Amino acid sequence: MRSPALASLSWAHRGVRHVRVQLALKGAFAASAAWFVAARLLPDDIATYACYAPLGAVIAIHPTVHRSATEAARNVAGIVLGATIALLTDSVFGVNFLTVALVVVVGILVGGMRWLGSQGWVPTSALLTLVVGSYDKQNYVLAFAGLTLMGAVFAVVVNMILPALPLERSAHSLTHLRDTVACELDALADSYGPQVDAGERTERSSQRHLDQLLGEMRSAVRESGEAADANRRARNQRETLRDLHRQAQALEQFGFLVHYLGLLLDDHSSGGGSLGPTHQITLQTAQALRALAAAVRVVTAGRCDKEVTTTVADSVDNLCATLLAHPPADATSHSDLLITGSVVTALRRSLTVIRGGDEDEDDQHNPSPSVPPLASAQSRK
Repeated sequence: MRSPALASLSWAHRGVRHVRVQLALKGAFAASAAWFVAARLLPDDIATYACYAPLGAVIAIHPTVHRSATEAARNVAGIVLGATIALLTDSVFGVNFLTVALVVVVGILVGGMRWLGSQGWVPTSALLTLVVGSYDKQNYVLAFAGLTLMGAVFAVVVNMILPALPLERSAHSLTHLRDTVACELDALADSYGPQVDAGERTERSSQRHLDQLLGEMRSAVRESGEAADANRRARNQRETLRDLHRQAQALEQFGFLVHYLGLLLDDHSSGGGSLGPTHQITLQTAQALRALAAAVRVVTAGRCDKEVTTTVADSVDNLCATLLAHPPADATSHSDLLITGSVVTALRRSLTVIRGGDEDEDDQHNPSPSVPPLASAQSRK
């Protein structure tokens, strides 16, 4: 059993490695350094507004160098635009309750330009310049824009010196989404296969939950890609970064296929249809769904091999053989056969995504467009 001291050190180490904690520490350092320079090293008429220097660092500190530089440029541009609106308004109409409303209206309209990102700093800058800086316009505008820019530069420089490379968040989001999609396949098998006890049934996820996980995965992978820009640590992680993007692209396609399977089966079941004229077809469809779920979970662990995917392929082949052995007897059976055939196509396509497009002998006879592999390049055998 570890001592309390070792446990505390381990906890502190994990905490310091967390992306948000590192971001907070870098932001605090950039803000304090910017304030020290503004308050102690600049002339008194500018140092009066030293608070804007750490503000610039705070609004520019982001997890990646690319985003820090982009947001810094957007925010400073918004501040300059807002100050210009306020100066022009003051020179023509002065400062009163009508001009306060006017600069806010114009600031919000101008701040809606797409390249500014968010509208926040244009009306805010216009209002502050008009009201707070009305007695010292020149120094106030120079201090507001200049010190904010200086603080933003501090934040970007700190990010460049201590760059983050949040690969763990991307890997975790991929794993979480894969596990959820695998559970969805198990739930489909429970819903449309042989009846199982209520306690053993896997509950299906809502589409809202799946969309949320997909959005988190996209955001995490995109952040990892942005973090690689101007990041010396990324030089040794290029293959890992490429692998993350390829896996994310494949998982998005796989998630679409699973969602399609769910909609297909739900619509057909709500219309009173079944998967085929015999219980064996239903049983083998459920087996194929569960085999695919198991294959996805193995890929999540990075241990995908031919034995796992061969089990899925065999299950789908058995289902096809059973379908051929039981031709439709009437129009209703034709509809059931069409739905089950669509399920088989979706299962084969899903297997193609897992394998990487060309490892299944059956797929070589029925070629499909190449897709990125769900398994990493290192996990293939």
